[in-house]
Amino acid sequence: RPIGVAVLIGLIILIAASVAIAVGVSLAAGKSPHLVWWKSAIIYQCYPRSFQDSNGDGSGDLAGITSRVQYLKDLGVKVVWLNPIFASPQKDNGYDISDYTSIDPLYGTLSDFNNLLEALHREGLYLILDFVPNHTSDEHPWFIESRSGVTSAKRDWYVWANPSQDGGPPNNWQSVFGGSAWSLDNLTGQYYLHQFSDFQPDLNYRNPEVISAMQSVLSFWLDLGVDGFRVDAAKFLLEDPYLRNESVDPSFSNTTCNVSIPGCLYNSLIHNLTTDYPGLHDITRGWRKVLDCYSNKFMVAEAYDPIDIVVQYYGTNGDEFNFPFNFFLLGNTNWTASAVSEIISTWLDNMPSGAWANWVLGNHDNPRIASKAGLYLARALNVLLLTLPGTPTTYYGEEILMTNVFVPPNQTQDVYQGRDVERTPMQWDGGLNAGFTSGSPWLPLATNYTTFNVMNESLSNTSMLALYKQLASLRQEFISFAYSLDSVEGNVLSFHRYDSSSSVDYLVVINFASESSTVAIKSPSLHPQLLLSSMLDKSGPVDLSNLSLRGGEALIIKGTQKG
Repeated sequence: RPIGVAVLIGLIILIAASVAIAVGVSLAAGKSPHLVWWKSAIIYQCYPRSFQDSNGDGSGDLAGITSRVQYLKDLGVKVVWLNPIFASPQKDNGYDISDYTSIDPLYGTLSDFNNLLEALHREGLYLILDFVPNHTSDEHPWFIESRSGVTSAKRDWYVWANPSQDGGPPNNWQSVFGGSAWSLDNLTGQYYLHQFSDFQPDLNYRNPEVISAMQSVLSFWLDLGVDGFRVDAAKFLLEDPYLRNESVDPSFSNTTCNVSIPGCLYNSLIHNLTTDYPGLHDITRGWRKVLDCYSNKFMVAEAYDPIDIVVQYYGTNGDEFNFPFNFFLLGNTNWTASAVSEIISTWLDNMPSGAWANWVLGNHDNPRIASKAGLYLARALNVLLLTLPGTPTTYYGEEILMTNVFVPPNQTQDVYQGRDVERTPMQWDGGLNAGFTSGSPWLPLATNYTTFNVMNESLSNTSMLALYKQLASLRQEFISFAYSLDSVEGNVLSFHRYDSSSSVDYLVVINFASESSTVAIKSPSLHPQLLLSSMLDKSGPVDLSNLSLRGGEALIIKGTQKG
């Protein structure tokens, strides 16, 4: 029999009330609503050559990573980012690509890649790849054809120019890795541009064929099921078409530049003609359009720039990158509460409206955080990383407090010397070669690997690994909550994560000093309960008016919001 209007309205009201109650219960328990995967995830940067070797050749590979998928899942990360795994002469550890759509034999085969992708997806994890668009290897077929003659069909795929009047390079542009950004090709008598090493010629993005070819590279991997890309060296894509000299930076001092250090003189110029050049964002918006032809794909930019330039990579209304990497904590050398608070506020205040934040403490180009900030503070900094609003990125090994490793000169692999120290093999156990390989590792292992390794730390309920797993789980309760700075008192930083529709909030307190501190925190929270200390050795009720922290300690306190 037809339901009466009054009855129908009553049912609708009842259902709506039930839904409201269910949502209220969820929020009251501190659970965040559903977010798109790249917002709710922790990104885990996996340096493939150093993660796990499966065949005893001393280098990590795709099959090795596949064997560790369960570890990644148990760790609590959701996104795995791989540094380049494509065909390459490996002069710059894969950032010199000779074929964008094949796997380098060092890492395995395309079948191995598909197995890894399937294993990750089966466990609910996502995979993003390094996209290296600025330059290729000089052994790439495109460049081989380009340099074959001035009338080559691919001549204009790269940036070529005649010598200057004195027969030297076309202008004063410098390479990031040292020396002129131009190299002479003796066959044709012209110079080609390379903003990095001479074996990494720059592609010419003023050529529509290059733009189309690189968009096809993205489509190739997206068709295989890849979830997104980290775009390498994004700011270098375009240069001044008139090849004008760059101006000397008046703040540069020759007395502080050691010319024996690769790239020192690069800082002598203002790079307004070779980086972030007008038109660059048209190219990257084109890549966004490629990704948007697929479902829910992700793209993040690498751009070391001042804050006002970096945030431009967000684009307008989501038409470019999901976010540019935030490297301001990564590059920090002043680990005080006030300095860190300023870094956090600067990023949050400069993001476009509606944009999503992100935070990075380590990567393959910078010293490890446990060495840079000190072991005493590294645990607290991981608390900071995983409790700030936005998406955190963890560099492999940070979850077990891996440190920089001394690499003797005769074992150096890095063309830009100095970066090997943060790229050494993952420390899985205290046995031979830390469980990384049955052969001879491509880089030396840390002398402390028998202490700092996954096996050891898995057996301890107070280890860094135990802390990381608890943080990864806990952050799910407040991912979407707002951020509010509470105070900077001495060297103690405190901030809140809260939501107006939730009955609970979270207070994070970090002591950046090496000695103990006692602070009084004015907080809106009622009935504060310590959830965890970065030392993992205490919990329970706390008095916020007389809160004591040990040196380098971080606390996460849960409270009930007032009224």
